[in-house]
Amino acid sequence: MQALRDRDFRLLFAGRAISYVGTYLAPIAVAFAVLDLGGSATEVGLSFAAWTISQVAMLLVGGVLGDRLPRRLVMIGSDVASTTVRATMGVLLVTHTARVWELIALQACGGAAVAFYNPAFYGLVRELVKPPLMQQANSYLALARYAAFPVGAALGGSIVATIGSGTALLVDAATYAASALSLSLVRVRPIAAARVGFARELREGWSAFVEQTWVWLLTVWISLYFLITYAPFFVLGPYVAQHSMHGAGSWAYVVTGEGIGALGGALAGLRYRPSRPLGTILLLFLPTALQSVLLAVRAPALAIAAAATLAGFGFAFGSIVFDTAIQRSIAADKIARVGAYSWMGAMIFLPAGYALAGPLAAVVGLRAYLLAGAAWLVASTLALSRAPSVRTFSPAPPEVPAVAAPS
Repeated sequence: MQALRDRDFRLLFAGRAISYVGTYLAPIAVAFAVLDLGGSATEVGLSFAAWTISQVAMLLVGGVLGDRLPRRLVMIGSDVASTTVRATMGVLLVTHTARVWELIALQACGGAAVAFYNPAFYGLVRELVKPPLMQQANSYLALARYAAFPVGAALGGSIVATIGSGTALLVDAATYAASALSLSLVRVRPIAAARVGFARELREGWSAFVEQTWVWLLTVWISLYFLITYAPFFVLGPYVAQHSMHGAGSWAYVVTGEGIGALGGALAGLRYRPSRPLGTILLLFLPTALQSVLLAVRAPALAIAAAATLAGFGFAFGSIVFDTAIQRSIAADKIARVGAYSWMGAMIFLPAGYALAGPLAAVVGLRAYLLAGAAWLVASTLALSRAPSVRTFSPAPPEVPAVAAPS
């Protein structure tokens, strides 16, 4: 509980926890809003793609600003923009004046706004929390994230079903506003950063990203994991559940299992600090291949759910350890840019993975495609674990630059 005893981290945690509820509420509201306006499944997909693509496109800009400006102010600005976007969507819907193209355009604006928040958030945790408590702090934030999923999804579904999508999006706007208010109360001494031009700052961020071999190696690996293993499992899983199990109810077991595992991984992060952090990440990721194998052979839903629990545990705990490693190894005045490059690299292939899973499975066969993804994960994980920068990694506190006056 040491991290939560700090007033400023508690405020950051509270704002983030409330915002996460809105994060998981919004997709349900947006999807049904598009459908209620007469939109098609394709237009629902476009609304989600607009969010993801604009977020990825703006991450590097967010990274530069997160290192150049006081991070707390960047995050408040992002929350205010997100509040405005969601409130506008909500008002358009409750006044029955919304059109599908407007919702898609606003989704793009919302994705761009979030891109400014995340890199700065990465750095603000580094500023607020002492190095020995960083993993604990990241674990609490992960607990908030994974606990918010069932709450946000249930709340979103209930509001959409009983009142409407517009009201649900107004609730989402309120969660962003609450986050902004919480951040406004945080006291922090921001890192002083020299402004040397946007292009040069991007180059400096790239140099810091590639300087640590383990950072870019793991980023490339997780990017390919999303493309080859993760996306096919979650695209093809509902299809298998519909045709070989008992429909959506069976798939709900799998998704619930992953959520339970993720909560377990976050709880483990509070207690367990591995002596070989990166090797531990890879070891815990290996069982993720099992869920793809079991889905490929159309095992019982409960068996797949058990494997998904292991996968959720590994992903959550691995994310905590990876984030902590970056925060303890990268210079504070470059961490937002390094985080932006890492996030962009990790997410860049995910939309393609979702789009290609169905067509490729139709060509090579669903079972072969899932088994290939599992085999790739095992082979790549074992190979990466032998890389010297991964095998011998030990976080060393980076040089801390001078601080400026409080903002």
